[in-house]
Amino acid sequence: MFVKNEAAIKVGKYLVVADVHIGITKDLWQSGVSLPSQVKVMANRLNKLKKLTKTTHLIILGDLKHKITGISVQEKKEVPEFLRMLKFRKIILIKGNHDGFVEKLTKNIKKVSVKKSFAVGNYIFTHGHRNVTTKKKIIIVGHNHLCVKFQDDVGAIYNEPVWVRGKAGGRKIIIMPAFNELCGYYAANRGKFNGPIASKLKGNAHVYLLDGTDIGRIRDLKVKE
Repeated sequence: MFVKNEAAIKVGKYLVVADVHIGITKDLWQSGVSLPSQVKVMANRLNKLKKLTKTTHLIILGDLKHKITGISVQEKKEVPEFLRMLKFRKIILIKGNHDGFVEKLTKNIKKVSVKKSFAVGNYIFTHGHRNVTTKKKIIIVGHNHLCVKFQDDVGAIYNEPVWVRGKAGGRKIIIMPAFNELCGYYAANRGKFNGPIASKLKGNAHVYLLDGTDIGRIRDLKVKE
């Protein structure tokens, strides 16, 4: 299921990633950080993962675009460009909180379908910023951009992107790390998770590095403020 060393999973014929955030480089530029467009880089990463996992379909688990309100000039150009570069037969876009008006950007790309949630077998995929009514046993969300913070003996802090897996209300909940490494991280071992689904998880939920290492329960990974 988990693709080793990648923020991605495979479920049947589907490759799944979360939080792509096309257009984020504009916000970074406005903050004084100048980076080239990441469209080609991320499209190439996904196409390589398609080949590696032998999948034919793609699920983007919310936040394809970055701007929350409206559509930026950059997104108007880059979102369709990005989607057309992808070599998947079908792309399911689960609408996230950053995906306002995304239908305007995808309406001319026949292989793209926009949905609030999407079920495959025992799994239901939803971005995580709102609740979902389902009988499925496993709920997979993004939205949180999770990392774990490690602090060494001299006070240096390191961030590593992570998966979180736990149970709540008789269902398994999996929180995916962000696919776009530029969109920032929230520490899994500090505070609460974002969204009505992820926030149900308690301190006994387990944290996994991208290579699959189980580094323990959230409550055992607290760092000093």
